[in-house]
Amino acid sequence: MSPTPEHPVRKDSDGPALDESAVDGDALDGAPGLSHEIPGLRLMAALRWVLLALVAALAAGTWWTLAIHPHAETAREARFHCPMHPEIRSADPGTCPICSMRLEPIPEGGADAPDEADDAPPRAEVVPVMLTLERRLLAGLGTEPVARGAGRTTRRLSAVVESRQGAMTEVRVRTPGFIERAPVRETGARVRQGTVLAWVFAPAIVQAEEEWLAASNWEGAHGGSASLASRARERLLLLGVAEGDLDASIAGGRASRTVPLRAPAGGVVVETRARVGAAADPAEPLYVLADLGRVWVVARGPVEAAALPAPGQAARFLGADGRAHDVRLERVLPSLDPMTRGAELRFVADNPALSLVPGAIGEVVLEHDEGTLLTVPRDAVIETGRAAHVFVERGHGLFEPRTVTLGPRVGERRAIVAGLEDGERVVTRGTFVLDSESRLAAATAPAPAQAPVPGGAPPGPEATR
Repeated sequence: MSPTPEHPVRKDSDGPALDESAVDGDALDGAPGLSHEIPGLRLMAALRWVLLALVAALAAGTWWTLAIHPHAETAREARFHCPMHPEIRSADPGTCPICSMRLEPIPEGGADAPDEADDAPPRAEVVPVMLTLERRLLAGLGTEPVARGAGRTTRRLSAVVESRQGAMTEVRVRTPGFIERAPVRETGARVRQGTVLAWVFAPAIVQAEEEWLAASNWEGAHGGSASLASRARERLLLLGVAEGDLDASIAGGRASRTVPLRAPAGGVVVETRARVGAAADPAEPLYVLADLGRVWVVARGPVEAAALPAPGQAARFLGADGRAHDVRLERVLPSLDPMTRGAELRFVADNPALSLVPGAIGEVVLEHDEGTLLTVPRDAVIETGRAAHVFVERGHGLFEPRTVTLGPRVGERRAIVAGLEDGERVVTRGTFVLDSESRLAAATAPAPAQAPVPGGAPPGPEATR
């Protein structure tokens, strides 16, 4: 067969020419070495259809689980939760994955539901107690009638001695110079007014003295007006030279090399910068003196203590050494202590012997007349921190707890502002035994079934011992 355009002939490199039209597909499939199939193609196609089926089955199962049939664990009601982490809930008992605490049963109504006990009326802490005569004797109970009389209260406030702010004096030079001698070099030294603290060489003072002496000698020899010498003397006084030192200079007839630096007031040296050879500058004080002839006694106490005394009221300060000093209230400071939030009362004490030193501690005793008060012994009052109550004898062995409003202390007695009346008898001995009996009875008494009827309250539970 000759090759034509319609039937092309393909030559093999190693064999005779082949007519592609004469070779059909079946012949190629059956002919060895002439197959066009890629190895593993059919296996990959099968795996592809298997994966698509698995994905479709997984999608259908997910849709069925979430949309049609709820999850079995979600359908089960959570019956346990963590007390520390309420969001952790489980249908079965176990432990919290956060804090490892044991899961507790969820209360009825849910963990966020209010407790029924919150809506119930509060259980009384103390209730009336009835004791037989034998029990009263064994407990050693004692009663006493409420007394009314004149009350004088005594308050004791912690206090500390301080220097008065207006009693501090600074000693400094008025012109630059140098310290050549310093008789007083240490703090704590007591000085009087006019005591020489240091000797200072000041060129300006030496020059002013020479001018003053020259003017005084010229006027004494030639007469005339003394205005020049007066002005020179006034200049020395302005420079801080004392009158007596000027008179000594004019008597000697020559200017002094150094001038004394004297204490302008008496007191105790609390600060000094004076050193021999050191420069003296007007900007810095060389000495600081404190007048301790009168000191402050600052007392601190509760805010209600500041409302009782009035300025000028007398009091006593008891120092740590046991000695008493008379003090007088100067003022109540208009601010509270930032640390204790208590009031500060400032007293003034005369201290001629300097027996009160700054920093000494003690207490201020304040006495105040309260007028007529209703009082009971201190042992009759039981204070719980939130309230205070006493036990009133009602007769036939019945003791009733009574909430009272306390007033100030009057010696060994306590003033009662409200809650008691004249003539009532209160328990003064064995109070804590009776209080224990009352609390035990209140704890074991059944809770009230319903709220009290308006217009009348049912009697509280009583214990008979």
